[in-house]
Amino acid sequence: MKTVSAFETTDGRLFNSERAAKLHQTFLNEQVSIEEFLNDKEFPYKSVPQRAIARNTITMWELWKGKK
Repeated sequence: MKTVSAFETTDGRLFNSERAAKLHQTFLNEQVSIEEFLNDKEFPYKSVPQRAIARNTITMWELWKGKK
């Protein structure tokens, strides 16, 4: 048996990587705003893959802004 380190986000998910945990936590923190933006009638991308790419990009952008 061995002791392992993990990073836990506010929703209880565990991550081996601090960066992955930070990315997921950023999404959790910004989820309402991100979904409002994606659901706006002006948002042109309606397909699931396009929305997933946009969601991931926005989340990464928010994490990047937090580093500055």
